[in-house]
Amino acid sequence: MPWTRILKKGAAIFAMALVAGPAAAAGKPAALEQLTTVELKERLETGCPVALLYNGGVEESGPHLALGKHNLRIYQYGAQLAQAIGDAILLPVMPFSPNDAARMAFAGTVSLRPETWVAVNEDVARSLIGGGFRRVAILTDHGDGMPQLRDMVERLDKEYRPRGARVFFVEDAYTKARQQIEAEIKASGKVPGGHGGLWDTAETMAADPGLVRPGLMAPGTLTNDGNGPIDAHGISGDPRGATVAMGRRFGAIRVKLAAEQLRQQLADAGACH
Repeated sequence: MPWTRILKKGAAIFAMALVAGPAAAAGKPAALEQLTTVELKERLETGCPVALLYNGGVEESGPHLALGKHNLRIYQYGAQLAQAIGDAILLPVMPFSPNDAARMAFAGTVSLRPETWVAVNEDVARSLIGGGFRRVAILTDHGDGMPQLRDMVERLDKEYRPRGARVFFVEDAYTKARQQIEAEIKASGKVPGGHGGLWDTAETMAADPGLVRPGLMAPGTLTNDGNGPIDAHGISGDPRGATVAMGRRFGAIRVKLAAEQLRQQLADAGACH
């Protein structure tokens, strides 16, 4: 699928996912691109919306998955999270992230140096706070660079907390969710992990079946429950048996855990001042 079509498809999914949400129902768009600066200022002055910054990625995942799998998935997850939180504004998806050397050997993988990626996230968060946001939540659908991102969020939150603004790292959307998803898969007797493996393929299929090439599905390396090194085709784990229903369930787990963690973070932060 051409990248322009992926972006258009993602934007369409994103818009449809937001239409039925509580923010939209109240006449308040939940996407930053849908607001004018005047409308945003009014939201910030009359409430305390949380800005949601979701990181994706562009990378190979074997012959059967489109390069933009992360970004299409988080258009949906981010929109659903915004609905669950209510007073939330979703930013454009951050499309690029760090990748390791093994994936960089394949055509189409785009990698940012971890320090570049973290710096971009930091600059976006600072811009949001400078423009009036007092709550910023950062998430990622991609594991590489996560420790550096976590450290940056903690440092930024410590800096801004005395000024009444908070920055949160909603890590459960990836780490805790992946642990729960892989435990469920393992209990069913299948290979739980993988790059381009079962959950990776199922979640992509649920976002858009057109991003998956079923006839090209094949197992990769199966060491470490599928979480070992990728094989010559760029795969670890076993994508066979992935279904849309399975992907929807796994996506729902990610959104549920993200919403629970963010709600707790917002409650702990207290009211905006």
